[in-house]
Amino acid sequence: MVKFNIGSVSFYALLIILARFFKEKLNLVYASMIEIILHAVAATVCVGLKPDFCMFLLMIIPLAFLVPNKNKIIPFAIMLISVPTYGLLRFIYIIPGRERYDMSGSSYTNVFYAINILIGSFVLIYVALIFTCMNYYYECKARIQNEQLRIMASTDPLTKLNNRREMGRILNNVVNESRKKQKNYIVGIGDIDDFKKINDSYGHDIGDDVLSNVAKIITDNIDSRGYVARWGGEEFLFVLPCSELADGMVCSDNIVRSVRKQRFKIGSKEFSVTMTIGICEGHPENNVEKVISRADSRLYKGKHSGKDRVVSAD
Repeated sequence: MVKFNIGSVSFYALLIILARFFKEKLNLVYASMIEIILHAVAATVCVGLKPDFCMFLLMIIPLAFLVPNKNKIIPFAIMLISVPTYGLLRFIYIIPGRERYDMSGSSYTNVFYAINILIGSFVLIYVALIFTCMNYYYECKARIQNEQLRIMASTDPLTKLNNRREMGRILNNVVNESRKKQKNYIVGIGDIDDFKKINDSYGHDIGDDVLSNVAKIITDNIDSRGYVARWGGEEFLFVLPCSELADGMVCSDNIVRSVRKQRFKIGSKEFSVTMTIGICEGHPENNVEKVISRADSRLYKGKHSGKDRVVSAD
């Protein structure tokens, strides 16, 4: 046993040295598990079952399954080695006197048993902590991934605004809130004037830059309770919950003025854009689709009457 323990210590010392040179550290972990199996077998053969070295054959099984490994067969292989070996040793050495060294009545038996229980308890606690930490890690990772997927599914990738699908959900919530509180809301649709000319004159990259900047301007001028979405192409839709027409006019006028003031540079050239907005006040009993349709009609009325303005009446 002393010789075997010296060999075990030397083996682990060698693994520590080799760890610097092995890229695949899992091989060293599995080598340690094999050593534990051999050590448990040798110790049981030498001193029998009373010190309970056998229990290490079972304790390494959960550890084998918790070690991150691409090869899913290895943990099962360790289990298929450990469990039958444990059963065989129990079958052979259940009868006293078959072990090489009879330690019955010796105080060493109790010492070995106590040490093995302590080590075994430590292993089980360690495995439980690893399992708990891994569960927590994967739960957090899943939540983050779900949130990322939700953002991807609900956000316009260019402007980082809500997309049309997400705004549909928001509008339903706004209407429900309006009916619950019996308060009106404002829907506004804005369109960048002559946007096609910008793409044709300066290219789509500049057009994308214009869209991103206009989206930021709209967001900055919307009340903190409001919502903005890229409705399609160069068209934006915003909604102001629990608001009146006067609130919508103030907000829309600020957006139109801010867009007009924004300057875009391409080398030595400089240009600006304008925006036309149509707004409509929604009442609790109104169908939101009709409110959007009226705001859209007012947008096109503004387009046909000079652009760069806010239209709030038919």
